[in-house]
Amino acid sequence: MVTIVRVVGERGKEVGSILWRCVYSFSLTLLCSAGLALIPQGAESLRLVSHPGWTFPIFIFAVASWSTAAWYSARLTLGRVFDGTSLLDRSDTPFVNSIRMWLPRFLGIVPASVLSIQFQRMGQPVLALACFMTAFAMGVFVVKRRAWFASRFRGVEGQASTIRFESLQQRTVLTVSIAIVLTFLLLLAVWIWPVEVTRLVSAPALLCFAFASWILFGDLVLTYYFKQARLPSMAALPLLLFIVFSLWNDNHQVKLLPTSPGDPPVIRRPIDAHLDAWLQTRVDSGALVPGRPFPLFVVAAEGGGIRAAYWAGMVLAKLQDDSEARFGRHLFALSGVSGGSLGSSAFAGLVADAGAGGLASAPCARSARDGAYQACMRKVLQRDFLSPVLGYALYPDMLQRFLPFAIPAADRARAMETAWAQGWESATGNTRFARRFDQLWAADPAMNVPSLLLNATLVDGGNRIIASDLMIDGRFPDAYDALDPLLDLRQMSLATAVHNSARFSYISPAGTVSACRQGQALAACAPGRERRPWGRVIDGGYFENSGVESVRDLLFAMRPKLAQWRERGYDIDPAVIVISNSPDAIAPSGKQDPANARMDTTFLSELLAPPLGLFNTRAARATFAVTAELRDMAVILPAGPERFFWFGMHSANDTPLGWALASATFDGIDALLGPPHEGKLPFKTVLARLPPP
Repeated sequence: MVTIVRVVGERGKEVGSILWRCVYSFSLTLLCSAGLALIPQGAESLRLVSHPGWTFPIFIFAVASWSTAAWYSARLTLGRVFDGTSLLDRSDTPFVNSIRMWLPRFLGIVPASVLSIQFQRMGQPVLALACFMTAFAMGVFVVKRRAWFASRFRGVEGQASTIRFESLQQRTVLTVSIAIVLTFLLLLAVWIWPVEVTRLVSAPALLCFAFASWILFGDLVLTYYFKQARLPSMAALPLLLFIVFSLWNDNHQVKLLPTSPGDPPVIRRPIDAHLDAWLQTRVDSGALVPGRPFPLFVVAAEGGGIRAAYWAGMVLAKLQDDSEARFGRHLFALSGVSGGSLGSSAFAGLVADAGAGGLASAPCARSARDGAYQACMRKVLQRDFLSPVLGYALYPDMLQRFLPFAIPAADRARAMETAWAQGWESATGNTRFARRFDQLWAADPAMNVPSLLLNATLVDGGNRIIASDLMIDGRFPDAYDALDPLLDLRQMSLATAVHNSARFSYISPAGTVSACRQGQALAACAPGRERRPWGRVIDGGYFENSGVESVRDLLFAMRPKLAQWRERGYDIDPAVIVISNSPDAIAPSGKQDPANARMDTTFLSELLAPPLGLFNTRAARATFAVTAELRDMAVILPAGPERFFWFGMHSANDTPLGWALASATFDGIDALLGPPHEGKLPFKTVLARLPPP
């Protein structure tokens, strides 16, 4: 028994020495392959390479590069005999030599093999076959390369086997150097042209190229060349730099537009005064008359990445198209979280374009088959917003993490905001998303552009911080006003305001917000005034994912003014529309049925239970907020017609959270807006509430 334990211990030490020598090849190949196959967002991103064009050939080349880097780096680091001080260098047993030979070969075929299985599971047999052929070709190459190319290392003296060697050939050094140079060229290309490059090199290909470059740099530079110089392996150096330099290299300051002396004043509207003015414009136009019911809608758009943005945007666009633009004239405000903020802001932008007379002539509205709003919403949102931000995260912003100073231009948040702004401009022909947030309401005398409440969460405190044209006052309990004069956010663009609500880690970083100071006290921001970091904003879903909490606060704030208008004889009927994008979501109800509960896996429950519980409260908190709002609508307002409308995404397809969806997934969401699914949603009920033209 003692002998067995000793042998197992010795073998364990040898295996540990082998794996540490090629830690980047081993860990990145296995973990990243599993991530692409098992994480829903990884599987959905793989659908992007099925689009026509060069995306799949480039992806296959990226997979081959990753496979080659994994095999090549492991082969060189395991085969090289250095100074003989490590256990691996001293071991020349059949057990160790067999691992030296077969582990690199195994790593070389893992990426393409796993992806082949994954594509087959996704119903993409052609792509699965291409990946299988890549894995097969890689396997044949690594086994037959010596016979084909007569390649020989200068082996250890007196040893016939070429598994172990003492020096590299010159062409090997040249190959590695060229690969590392190409990595930096890709870094610069993504940095300079994030949207343009990622239209061709999609997110899955970027991931594979990044894995390849990290493996080459980690195993061959940090391990191989340091040990060749008779220094310890520096494989753990990136982790050390990442931790230490985080004290100084925060480059995620919320981006602000430059100021100029001719800038218009910031648009801020007290809730009571704006509601008065909004209703008065309806009186002046003849839409609001005493004694006739007048619906006033407030919308809450749930978070959920591009899935939420597209569903919320398309529901609003369909209501607008089907009502011949009458719905928007009854829409007072939109409260959004994460992707819901993007969809809501896109709709508000289209309403603003229509008011300015630009929507009908916009590129996206030409040849619209089912209405200008729906056509333009598709053009704006049916895009790959993941690849630009992922490209920045894997290259410029990844490099930033290991530098002791901040480079704001490397912030991956800017890639996301640039992608949204360019997507909007390409579809509509104007730069509305790149302009100052409050200017969305600058040319809106009819007050048809609904107010926005874009909900974010403050890291330090956990409170809401809301960006809105409305003044966020004490009637929004425990919430900060993002456009407060003391905070340096008034110069942010519409895209930046949306992104602050949609900074879901770790794709988007927490954004650092500054406050203005005069001495030690906070003071209203002005040119030349000192600015210091004040807090960090993240996705609004961390606080509450439905956006309904802000709707409820807004309705409570509006209640006294609405009562005054009713006393004057105006029959104003507020109604709440909740747009939920969770697949198979059902309308909120009262008591929970134990039969609907589920028991998640108990694997590693001691470790996983706390984070899983915290994450799941995100959805549960949203459901609670919606249910509470449904109750409150019946209490705070007079009896009347139905005032709560639930637009749930009744789909059996598990559409994952993320910032990119395949064309087929977008088509599946579009199908929910037509028969027979359309009948399950209250489109007709909402439209029936609208007065005739």
